[in-house]
Amino acid sequence: MTSTEELSATRFSGRVFSDPDRPEVLFTAFDVAAYTRDAQGRIAVDAQAVAPLDDRLRADLEFLWRLDSAGLSETRAILGNWTGNEARITAFVATWAVERMWLAWALRDILAADGPKPEPRSHTRLTARLRDVWVERAMPVIVAPVAAVVGESITAGHMLRLALQEASLQATYAALLPRLEGEAARVVTEIIARRATIVEFFELEASARIGRSRAERLSARGSMLAWRPLRIVGVPDPDEDRALASIFSTPEARAGLASVDARIRGLLDGQGVIAGTDRFGGPPPPPSPGLLHRRGRRGVQS
Repeated sequence: MTSTEELSATRFSGRVFSDPDRPEVLFTAFDVAAYTRDAQGRIAVDAQAVAPLDDRLRADLEFLWRLDSAGLSETRAILGNWTGNEARITAFVATWAVERMWLAWALRDILAADGPKPEPRSHTRLTARLRDVWVERAMPVIVAPVAAVVGESITAGHMLRLALQEASLQATYAALLPRLEGEAARVVTEIIARRATIVEFFELEASARIGRSRAERLSARGSMLAWRPLRIVGVPDPDEDRALASIFSTPEARAGLASVDARIRGLLDGQGVIAGTDRFGGPPPPPSPGLLHRRGRRGVQS
């Protein structure tokens, strides 16, 4: 059976995602195999070389630690629905979740060198607590069936959200860097550098999907409604207002954040879109439809 006939037969009966070499899997220029193979591991911190942190700086770093240490929540939101079917994405996310943990641990080690280890903070606002209940209890039950109905198009929104979140986190660390010195500055510089690869993956995935079809572009646009990237699966940190005002207190810091926000959101209007391909380097395969799409027969071909 030729690759074209194989693709047609697969679409007729369902879709297989577990093998990234199948022709229906979307590819970008990002080398996922190299990323998983070359994962950098934990960032060593010389606690003796960490300069004292003032109260404001410590609180700002603790805010960032809470965001980065919540990578598992973001991972669950991705893999708990249709997006978990995508081979290249799941391979990347498995490594990304560990890499993001190392970034959080490095920040924790900086904070612990000059005081107590940071701890999670409970939500006090009712809206945040309700959102937390949604994420922990309702979302896993409700979102997965909805995503199955929508189909692969929902993945474009996930990729765009995470591209914006990771780019915004990178800009937030960069905004703090001028206030750091010595070992803390070195570690945060390393965090910023490592995040560049993460941003690249999500931005390329979002770009390829948004540029591929109108359905994916609409799905991505809808996913950004009321979306704030510096939150954990949409749940605001208890110290969010104070921390953001402190970190982005200068025009330069605000401009840096606005720049990455405009770049990522600009993909929705076709700005900087880079097309994906199939595994042969040809035109990208169309997105797999959801459960309401009419099929000749049921089942997933293996």
